[in-house]
Amino acid sequence: MASSTAVTMREWWRHAVLVGPPAAAGVILGLLGPFGTFQALAWPARITYWLSIVLVNWVLCDLAVRRLDAWISDKAPARSLMVPLAGSLLAAIPATGVVHTAGSIAGLPGESIIGLFWKVFLVCAVLSVVFYLNASEAPDPAGGGVSPAPDETESGDSPTTGNLFFQRLGDPIAGELLCLQMQDHYLVVHTSGGQQLLLCRMEDAARELGALGQRVHRSWWVAHAAVERVNRSNGRLSILLTDGREVPVGRTYQRSISWQGNTGIPFGG
Repeated sequence: MASSTAVTMREWWRHAVLVGPPAAAGVILGLLGPFGTFQALAWPARITYWLSIVLVNWVLCDLAVRRLDAWISDKAPARSLMVPLAGSLLAAIPATGVVHTAGSIAGLPGESIIGLFWKVFLVCAVLSVVFYLNASEAPDPAGGGVSPAPDETESGDSPTTGNLFFQRLGDPIAGELLCLQMQDHYLVVHTSGGQQLLLCRMEDAARELGALGQRVHRSWWVAHAAVERVNRSNGRLSILLTDGREVPVGRTYQRSISWQGNTGIPFGG
């Protein structure tokens, strides 16, 4: 029961962190009325206009940034800036259309698409960079924050046993560990008996689980004992687990996967 409550609190906190900043920015812009909206719109319509604009564009930007975050390699240079800036550039294309349409409906003075695009990109870039750089530091309301990994020497546990990772879980795992899936700042721990949501970095989990498995994608870790086979199709690799789940293999992780013909069993590379 306590674990379910903790998960619910984490989900509420995650949504608050995602929606809170853009909603606040929308209200503030609605009160200030920049770009001629103060004179053109009464305050209820002005706040509604800016709140809608910021929230819709925030969603577009967040989707683009998260998609690039999953695609771009961890080893990419200046990744912490490349991901939000590139995501903002992509999101600014549909976002400009949203702003232009909303302005036309509200009866605001027209502006060239090019000039509007760069304004939208600038706002998206500032919000995305700030949020992306600080997102990993968001505290966990159920547990007071992400605690650092325990010291392996002091605990006396070998990293190959996975004890350091299992100590993080609120409840003992049900059944056999199958894989870990990254979702935002959380890991979904998939087992043969169900799943748990855990606030933990994938890098820490993979290190603590050690030889029990390996990371095969930016968003996936698989247990060796749960691997049925490795499939290769059109140059792409995927791993079939014993529960029928198919896990993608990222390009940067393919060299650590060995196979025989089109099938095989992966071992730590």
